[in-house]
Amino acid sequence: VGNAIKNGIPVAIIGETNAGKSTLLNLLVGEERAIVSDIHGTTRDVIEDTINLSGVTFRFIDTAGIRETNDTIESLGIERTFQKLRQASIVLWVIDLNTPAEQIEELAKVIIPKAEDKKVILVFNKSDLLSPAELDAKQQLLNTIPADLKQQLLNNIPADRIYISAKQQENTEVLKQHLIQAAALPEVSQNDVIVTNIRHYEALTKAHEAILRVINGLEMNISGDF
Repeated sequence: VGNAIKNGIPVAIIGETNAGKSTLLNLLVGEERAIVSDIHGTTRDVIEDTINLSGVTFRFIDTAGIRETNDTIESLGIERTFQKLRQASIVLWVIDLNTPAEQIEELAKVIIPKAEDKKVILVFNKSDLLSPAELDAKQQLLNTIPADLKQQLLNNIPADRIYISAKQQENTEVLKQHLIQAAALPEVSQNDVIVTNIRHYEALTKAHEAILRVINGLEMNISGDF
């Protein structure tokens, strides 16, 4: 809790290239923090920014799109994507609704092993490009994902799938509510003691251990000077 208050809850925005990750980051933070284009591999390095939602600070991390590439710089960016994925508490896996099943099957073997202990939310983006009938067809198609893969995904998802349009800002308020639920921070009252520095935490822990040794010594009637 102390770390979340001080630094914000780390949320990694991941997915294939051109899935809309940077558009989603810009929407969430309310400004143009990341360059957006139709060119695959536009984002090559990690971009971070924080916002406050209902009193909870989130640190959003836009990452390079995951794909096979021979570009050295882009490869370094993808490696940083995996580093940030490991460090995140919440993962927003952004999936282009034009090819959702293919993207899930392509990246699941890479993402799932690195996200097993995290809150994962599947964010199906670009819903504005589909008619209601096409969107329904895509949702039905997702039900054909292999059973073993589907089970792995369901074990890691704390909320329902979310269908949004980051470009048109459709259903993004629902996404924010899911983020608050995924944070699952306990309520903090005015009288609670919060430690926001790891060095302070370690010092307090050592002090507590020393006090317990003193109490134990007193109970054993060891001389006070000892």
